[in-house]
Amino acid sequence: MKFELPKRKDELIKSILITLLAIVVMGIILFPVYYMFTVSIKPSGALATTEIDLIPDKISAENYKELIIGHQEAKVKTKSFSLSVENAIVKDEMNRYKISLEDVKMNASYSTEMNLINAELLDYKAEDVREERNRLILVKGEYAKLSAGKFEATRSLRNLNIKAKKVVIEIKNPDDSPVDLSKFKKVGENKYEANDLSFTVKDKVKIEAYNGEIETNNFYYVRFSKIGGTALGYMKRSLILAILTVVFTMAFVIPAAYAFSRLKFFGREHVLYFYLMFTQVAGGLGIAGLVALYGMLVKLNLVNNLYILPVVYAAGGVPFNTWLLKTYIDSISPDFDEAALVDGASYLQIIRHVLLPMALPGIATVTIFAFIGGWTELILANLLLNQENHPLSVWLFTMLANLRAVSWNTFAAAALIFALPVFIMFMLAQNYVRSGLTLGGLKE
Repeated sequence: MKFELPKRKDELIKSILITLLAIVVMGIILFPVYYMFTVSIKPSGALATTEIDLIPDKISAENYKELIIGHQEAKVKTKSFSLSVENAIVKDEMNRYKISLEDVKMNASYSTEMNLINAELLDYKAEDVREERNRLILVKGEYAKLSAGKFEATRSLRNLNIKAKKVVIEIKNPDDSPVDLSKFKKVGENKYEANDLSFTVKDKVKIEAYNGEIETNNFYYVRFSKIGGTALGYMKRSLILAILTVVFTMAFVIPAAYAFSRLKFFGREHVLYFYLMFTQVAGGLGIAGLVALYGMLVKLNLVNNLYILPVVYAAGGVPFNTWLLKTYIDSISPDFDEAALVDGASYLQIIRHVLLPMALPGIATVTIFAFIGGWTELILANLLLNQENHPLSVWLFTMLANLRAVSWNTFAAAALIFALPVFIMFMLAQNYVRSGLTLGGLKE
């Protein structure tokens, strides 16, 4: 088997340069998407600020899990508690020392508040049990047992009794140590380590603990709340908007495109193009139309109605999509229509049995444009819908309301979820779309 190189070296060099240029351009185009993906699979809060980390050190699906499933958080206020966890960190209020603990049990008889992340209620005895807005609240209970992925004390506490398999204390001044350092081995500068140790920290400290259980006695309240897990609700509303937009758009566009392409009537050459130019290049008139639309919907009491928006979206997209599909139908030979008429077919039968199968590339293109219009529209959805009816596009916008507080890892995951349906549609219909945009019709 022989491999033939181009006869001229300049052709080979030109081919290599063009290929390299195509790879570079494609890399530049796709790099933001790749980087956003790498950000989305990093742990929350791990976004690099000065370095671009192309291959993340730690990969996690917690951002997607947080958006789709969410987690339960609990807030506990109690007079005393006992905590058994895998790991914990104890810091004093003056930041004089930090104690890292493994396989630890701790308890205190001190009024404190704790936040529990990924919490689950295992057992309880309470005087008052309430459910408010799908939240469980226990009030004035004798006993409660909960498990959680993370425990964080929001108030400092004293006289914390600790028993741990491994204790590591970091402290600059040994005189400030809350425990006798003679039981420790020095393992580094300002760092001491001990195993199987029990001690009491009398200073005011805060604790963070991970993966374990807490038992509370004589608690004031235990309040549960659901955090995250709202992405599917927003996606459902976006799908409703996009699918209905496609249905309404195609219901008007297909017969209109056929009429403008095949039928002769007064104003046929000018009406569609005038309407298209008026709606697409209206400039400031678009704002005036927005004000008029809002006022009309308020008068008709149709504000905050999810099913009205697809009608508005379809009305705005009909002129362009009609022109696009008409141009494609123009490329299909009228001989097929005439043959169907001779056989006794009506215009509706011609559209259904003749033009629709032959115009699938153009219809697929219009379908995708209509879907994208309903899926990505922001201004009208934000203006006309209340928060409980917001689609995914408005939710993404509201996530950026406070740029200093936004989690960019979570936002990157949400943005990729937002882009996924459109990407899937393009992949499934790419051959049709390519033909539709290039107006590949029949050749006589």
